[in-house]
Amino acid sequence: MNEVPSVMYPVGRSPRLGVILLGLWLAGAVTVLSWWADQASGRSGLAWRLGLLLSVLALTGWALHSFWRTQIRRQLAFDGDRWHLSHPSGAEAFPLLTEQAQVAVLWDAQRCMLLRWPSAGQGARRAAWLWAEASSDPLRWHLLRCALYSPANRPAIGPDPEF
Repeated sequence: MNEVPSVMYPVGRSPRLGVILLGLWLAGAVTVLSWWADQASGRSGLAWRLGLLLSVLALTGWALHSFWRTQIRRQLAFDGDRWHLSHPSGAEAFPLLTEQAQVAVLWDAQRCMLLRWPSAGQGARRAAWLWAEASSDPLRWHLLRCALYSPANRPAIGPDPEF
């Protein structure tokens, strides 16, 4: 019997996500400053390169902060057939997915995951990024992982229409 369990799991912003994003940005900052210290010892004309890298660093910091702010607490639910995503108020954030759609696991670090909630016919720009971690609900973490990696979460692969 290979039934996929239904599960409801909280996703969204957490302190661990903040530490990971800050760590990514700091790694970039250390890299830029190390490069500048190495190059600045004997060369002139590096000001425009340093300005460009600092601009990219500022843009990356803004993008990571924006991602952090979009991570609101929601409930991700799998009923054994379809996924649902609800706002904290209890309203559905997005319509039900069709059977071919799936919640994609983009990054899995065993105790935390970055998920992609597909948009319903609105293009890739409307897809939502969801952060899930084991400490949010340790008792249901395994059930969430089972639902995400189950065959029920994969689109059916049909015959190639070109052949």
